[in-house]
Amino acid sequence: MSVNVTITQVEEAEVQERIAFADAALALAGHEVTDPFVRDLVIRVARGEMTGDEAVGVARRHIQG
Repeated sequence: MSVNVTITQVEEAEVQERIAFADAALALAGHEVTDPFVRDLVIRVARGEMTGDEAVGVARRHIQG
């Protein structure tokens, strides 16, 4: 089964709001993103440059080698 995903780029203010929301949610759970590579993936998802699923796959390959 294939899924067609459309990615829409967003305004910088919206990007910052999305990142702040994600950071707050992680902080409430006692976590934070400290790896610069993974942090860049978070920003790319917030900008609409890639999907969350794509970012998870890239992050797994980065972390697991």
